[in-house]
Amino acid sequence: MEYLAYSHMFIAQEEASGNTKYNLPKPQFNWKKLLKSSAWLALAGVGVLLTALTQIQMSSAAYVKTNGSCLRIRTGPSTNYSYVDCISNGTTLPAIERYENGFARLSTGRYVYARWIGDRPNYAPVTRPGGVGGSVILTPGSRGQLVRDVQTALGNLRIDGVYGQQTVSRVRSFQQSRGLLVDGVVGPQTRAALGI
Repeated sequence: MEYLAYSHMFIAQEEASGNTKYNLPKPQFNWKKLLKSSAWLALAGVGVLLTALTQIQMSSAAYVKTNGSCLRIRTGPSTNYSYVDCISNGTTLPAIERYENGFARLSTGRYVYARWIGDRPNYAPVTRPGGVGGSVILTPGSRGQLVRDVQTALGNLRIDGVYGQQTVSRVRSFQQSRGLLVDGVVGPQTRAALGI
């Protein structure tokens, strides 16, 4: 016990007088050995990959590619939703989060019709997953531009954008004439046959 008390007094004396010298080992790095380590190479590879992915994402911009008119920005993924703004042809769109019901959800929380999105500002529109030609199905009660497109393609029909009984009858007749399943519903096969 006396030894412990004496040691503490001695250490306190040395620190107070500034005569304390500690012989600590100096860290030395062998950079060649460190760079040969597979862990460091893997870490560097991940950094390069993340940088490349960031560049790819930035270069995959989407542009408005309409027939000359502006592209309407809507509050939801359907023509039943009101539009809040219009973007002119050739404009770069905000980032696209996902595709839903033929519409693209932008990072702003708004929607645009996927048919009028292109990868380059002056090229033809491209079809995106779930977009035009994808899984959009029109049934009785549907409304909007796609219904008007169907009504126009069928001909001899009032074009009002409402999938009513007349539209159902004309769709059934068309499906029967083309050897398709006669259900009065416009799915991908019927749309393809209509050329929409």
